[in-house]
Amino acid sequence: MNETFFERFIINQQNLVAYATDTDTNEVIYMTQAAASLYGFEHAQDTYGRKCYELIQGLDSVCPFCTNSKLAPGQPYHWEHYNGKLRMWFDITDILVLYEGKYRRLEIARDVTAQKEKFDRVSNRLTVEETLVDCIQTLSSEADVNAAVNRFLETICRFYAADRAYIFEYRENHIDNTFEWCVPGILRQIAVLKNIPMEYIRDWNHKFKIDGEFFITSLDKDLAVDSPDYRILKDQGIESLAAAPLKKNGQIIGFLGVDNPTESTEDLSLLRSVCSFVLEEMERRRLIQTLELFSYTDLLTGLQNRNSFIKMLDKLSNQTLRSLGVIYIDINGMKKINDSNGHEYGDQVIKKVADILKLHVECEAYRVGGDEFTVLCPNMDKQDFQALTEKLIQDFDKNKEYDVSIGHTWNEGNVSADEEILKADDLMYAEKQRYYHAILQGDRMARAGIATELLRDIADHRFEVHYQPQICLKTGRIIGAEALVRKRSKRGNLILPDRFIPHYERERVICHLDLFVFQTVCADWENWKKQGIETHISSNFSRVTLMASDVVGQIKQICQEYGVPAEKITIEVTESISKLDPQQLIDLMNQIAAEGFSVSLDDFGSKYSNLSILTTLDFNEIKFDKSLVDKLSSDAKSRIVMKNTMQICRELPMTRSLAEGIETVEQLNLLHQYHCDHGQGYYFARPMNAESFLELLKKEQMLGTSVLIQSDPYGTGKME
Repeated sequence: MNETFFERFIINQQNLVAYATDTDTNEVIYMTQAAASLYGFEHAQDTYGRKCYELIQGLDSVCPFCTNSKLAPGQPYHWEHYNGKLRMWFDITDILVLYEGKYRRLEIARDVTAQKEKFDRVSNRLTVEETLVDCIQTLSSEADVNAAVNRFLETICRFYAADRAYIFEYRENHIDNTFEWCVPGILRQIAVLKNIPMEYIRDWNHKFKIDGEFFITSLDKDLAVDSPDYRILKDQGIESLAAAPLKKNGQIIGFLGVDNPTESTEDLSLLRSVCSFVLEEMERRRLIQTLELFSYTDLLTGLQNRNSFIKMLDKLSNQTLRSLGVIYIDINGMKKINDSNGHEYGDQVIKKVADILKLHVECEAYRVGGDEFTVLCPNMDKQDFQALTEKLIQDFDKNKEYDVSIGHTWNEGNVSADEEILKADDLMYAEKQRYYHAILQGDRMARAGIATELLRDIADHRFEVHYQPQICLKTGRIIGAEALVRKRSKRGNLILPDRFIPHYERERVICHLDLFVFQTVCADWENWKKQGIETHISSNFSRVTLMASDVVGQIKQICQEYGVPAEKITIEVTESISKLDPQQLIDLMNQIAAEGFSVSLDDFGSKYSNLSILTTLDFNEIKFDKSLVDKLSSDAKSRIVMKNTMQICRELPMTRSLAEGIETVEQLNLLHQYHCDHGQGYYFARPMNAESFLELLKKEQMLGTSVLIQSDPYGTGKME
């Protein structure tokens, strides 16, 4: 049990009766020493694991008054209870605390037995007693601490028919007015009564120690006119006041007072009696504030935590942002650091990263995961954001003990925080691919995890590249193929890509597989060329892969290594590429075109295709998704959509159309009517290995005619 976690919440509360329980098992998981001693245990640790209803209440089963079902995060629950085992009355506050991913109940109990007995004896002062009870109920029942104290001060103020009731709290060298309540027409003073030097109330402290509470009946009679307290009170229009000290462990830590009281001034017992309750409520307020702080603060680094990050996202979603910059940072090889050097060393690495962030952007930095950090910069100018990013990169590059991957994005006008964070996250993972490539080259220590597993599977030849022929629908001849990856299980079974591609994309390691497939394609093309066969191959690339700054250079280098002309390669991308930063996307498409590669927009027509992408980017090919082709024969709307989007393709300059998933002659006939250029699907051929595809190409070359489509599939009496 990590006692320090709870002890941070119960700051300097050596005599506080408090304990934490698991709400599922009702087992005690923490208890202060004061509470343990109260229940007869020498050491608090001896209480851990015991059922709370047995240890605390002396019952054999769950308490019928258990408050677990009444608790909600962020909402303290106050109640009063007589403990039959101890024969004592307690005023209790229950709070749900998030610890190790689960909410636990933290219960703080205050012994009110003496006060209750004393109230019972004071039968000759019903008005004071009734007011005192009202004060106690107010402090105990109101969930909002500030509201509770303000209502309490109102009760005190009205009892004494005063102008103002207030609480002052002592700091190290000064005092602050922290609460006040004023009757209508009285000017509030809480904003100006701050940082008052302690020496100004030196005489008050002496009176508190000697007399306890005191009453200044007349400012002019009881105080020297040249004293600092006289000047302060006179400036506020105060003629008389009553005050009582707030004491903790025998030390005065503040006072409760009323200004210009006009009733019950001969009896200050109420003011004296409520001080202990006020003090308890102030301590409870500090505890709740500490809980609130720890709920939104990462205890290891001092940065804001994921709870705070989510809260900020909610806030940003309700704002109209002029711009938003996002920086996403991930520590490379964190697991290996922990495994090799221990978690204490790993914690120091995390702290060092946080220290750099604190130096530049403490208020905007969040630790959102074990080794991940996010910086949010709303409404920051682009130039300032770029300068900040460059400075962070420079500072991280100076470090030799660890390295980080950084993704950053800045956008303006109608900005979505969620989308910008995803972009920065993707860019960070694209940057991380350099780290993984360094692992592959042996330049860095390997990081255990999905990346190394994938690299190991590639090295073990568990991936195979198959080719599905693509057909010219006018001639029936093979014009190329799409490269498709398959995986062999350890038992030798063939696994289709929809079983593993989404996983690699989510883990942002898909680039290794994309580049392996492309390298295999180029090696196969080189082999076919040696046997007199040249063809066109389409190879798929994930958006995450294309986000790497040097990806086009890598593709070009692989082609040059195997002697593959760029015009023989089509790079297939999906519509998700539009989620890239607009300028980055334009630069990427320009680079691909400049090297001579074709670009195909894959899966067009699936889910929620966005036609606007065709207006902003130039594609050499639009590839219609199988889901749209499947419905051609049976759904009139699908035919209308296909027909008209085919027309769009024909009118776009230098753009060909290709339909995938063709399985019936009816689908083929309709696509021919719509003037679709190319097609692929089981009607022609299933994906096959490189050797089978080569034999198919050789056969067609030898025959000089189509080998995958009948001579007159369209019923025209001739082949076009």
